[in-house]
Parts: sequence; structure tokens; C-alpha cells
Amino acid sequence: MTRFAGLSLAALLSASLPAAGQERPLPERLAETYTAAADWIAGQQGADGAWRAGLLGGNAEPSVAYTGLLAAGLLNAPENLRARYKAAASRAVAWLLSKANRDGSFGEGENGSFLKTYSTAIALMALSSSEWSDRIGDAVRGAQAFLRHHQIREGLHRGGSGYGDLELKRDPETGEFRAVHSAIANVSTTAFAADALRASRLSLSDEYWERAADFVRKCQNNSEVNRDPARLAALREKGLSVGEDGSIIYTPEPDRALQKAGTVRVGDRETVAGYGSMTYDGIKTYLYAGLSKDSPEVRSAVDWARRNYSIGSHPGFAFDRQKRHHLRGLYYYYLVMARALDAYGERPFVTADGRGHDWPAELAEEFLKTIRESRLWKNDNPAWYEGDPVLVTAYVLNTCDILFGHLR
Repeated sequence: MTRFAGLSLAALLSASLPAAGQERPLPERLAETYTAAADWIAGQQGADGAWRAGLLGGNAEPSVAYTGLLAAGLLNAPENLRARYKAAASRAVAWLLSKANRDGSFGEGENGSFLKTYSTAIALMALSSSEWSDRIGDAVRGAQAFLRHHQIREGLHRGGSGYGDLELKRDPETGEFRAVHSAIANVSTTAFAADALRASRLSLSDEYWERAADFVRKCQNNSEVNRDPARLAALREKGLSVGEDGSIIYTPEPDRALQKAGTVRVGDRETVAGYGSMTYDGIKTYLYAGLSKDSPEVRSAVDWARRNYSIGSHPGFAFDRQKRHHLRGLYYYYLVMARALDAYGERPFVTADGRGHDWPAELAEEFLKTIRESRLWKNDNPAWYEGDPVLVTAYVLNTCDILFGHLR
């Protein structure tokens, strides 16, 4: 993640009033809002150093993923604010270290056996931002080894990562949750793992990167690059085909029920619909893997982003005023959008209509507009756990850490 090291704390948090008719600078307003939210988040931390999933819903459990996301956010705060949150971040890192499994992983639940790949990736991001020590170094190397070892090496999902080991799934007949083994890779977890391995400086020569790029290709609506015979055969068996708009989907699995944005029909062909967060996840994974901005993979995905640039709704999900379908996963989308555009390095980002978008400023203004009670964010669509303000605020703080690197 981009660290901010420009303005002084006095400049960021100046209490002086603006001249009549003159608004305070955007970095200053964002820093003030960030501080209020980070102060609130620090107040939600448990005495053990962990943050809890479902904190405001009555079923609070210490969470490696929540704690890792928030520790990473606070550790990468604007330079002159880091001291303010150093104690909270240190307690979080100490708790994460206590949750390391013998195989190098970090998992959810009391025995650390749930969502191990996903949670390990997020924990590794936090550890990679921490002050180095022998213990942290050992944990980083263990987490790297786990993520590399658990990258799928064969079959339809080769190169990808699933949530890891056990997941809780609702039984459609009884409605009860049960633990099942995870065997399906997806772009979201693959991208979290790529974020973590890049942050922890895994060599670009490692075979992990080539395999990860191959996995994303199998999820891209681009027949020039999506040519894996097993994937194409699986699609044909289900009456589906590869699209041509450059977007990226959740998983190469041809089961329509697993595709978050459904399918679309173009002429006589039915294709799986890509959407914003997966497309941006794919863009940054390609770039981390060493593909150039002019590669057909990156170029076609970025072209989709140019045609579907959006602040305020998640592109790929149809607008619905009542069900708020267009807000599904909105704050996760903001985070991966910022990471991808930061990696891509274009500001302003020129959309298909020829307009230049100052995306860091636009995202910052959106956060200033949507903060609630002057201290937290929450999605009006609770899908993907975004009804939990602790998780959503974690996404926003991590996104702001990137924005501060661009706003001067």
C-alpha cells in the first residue's frame, strides 16, 4: 500500500477557519474525517488487541481478517498520524502473531481452520507493514510459504486461490450452516493473496506470479487471452461462452449460481457478466505479475473500466432504488479500484467519453459525503458483510491510505 509522507500534522489537521467563501483543502478535510473514523475504530478494539466480526450485531467473535485489515490501515496511515494509532496497531499485530498456525497460516474461528487462505493473505498484509522483528519475519515467511503452497496447481482452477480449507455454507434444505471444504478458486481471494505477496516482496521471478496471471485470464471476457481448453469445454457444456468486453468475473467455474453478476446474452451467445471489483482486482494482479499496461489482458480490462467508471455505484450491478442492488459490495469495490488505479498510474483516469477523472479526489469527496455520525461508514446494501460498519470503515481507511499518497 502507498504510504503518505507529505504534509505535516499541523497542515493536515489545521483548525484555522477558511477565508469567507473558500473551502478548506481536500487533504485537510479528508485527514480530519479519517482521524474521527480511526479514533472510533480504535475504540472498538478489544482488550486482547482484536477487532470482532459482527460487533454491532450481537454475535461478536475475534476475527483475523477484520483485525488484519484494520491493523494494515492504521499502520499505513498518513505518516504524522501513525503515532496516534501505534498502540492500537501494535496490540493488533501481537494478537495476530498469537493466532499463527503451525503451517504458517492464519485462520478464522477458535481453532483457526476457517477461511485460511483469505485470512492469511490479510494477516500478511498487516505484518508486512509492521516494524520488523525476528518473530514478524518468521511469521511473514510462514504466511508466504502457505499462500504459495496453497495456490492451486492443476485443473480448471490452476493458479487461483480459494477462501481456504473450511467455509461455512448454508444447507438449502435445513437452513443451517455447516463446515465444508473449499475447492473453488476465485479472483477476490487470489487478488488478496497477490496483494499480500507483493507487499511482503515476493520475487517477481517466483512461479506464483505466472500461475496467478493464468488464473485471471481464465476469468476474463476476452477470447484472445482466455483460451484454456478445460475452461472453454466447461463453458460449452453449460451453454456458455467467453465474452469480449474485457471484464473479469468471480470464478472460472461455469455454474451460473456462483456468478455474482449473473449472465448476459449478446446475440445467440450467453456469457458470464464481469463487474467492477473483479475487473480491478484482475488489473492489479496482472500488473503485480509483471504484465505491461499494453498487454492485451491489461488493455482490455482497463478499456472496460474506462467504459464503466463509476463513483457511487458498483458497475456491473443494475441500479435498483428499492433493493439497492447497485450498492452491492460498494466499499470493497472502492478499495480494489484505488489499488488498481494506483498500480496503473494514470491520473486523471480518462474514460471512454474523453473525460479525465481525478479519481483520488472523487473518492475522497465520496467518503466525506457518505460518512455517518462523523465517524464511520456503512453500506445500505448489507451483502458481503457490508452492513457491518467495522468492516466497511476498515475498507475506507485502507482506501484513504492510498488516496493520501496522491492528494497534495
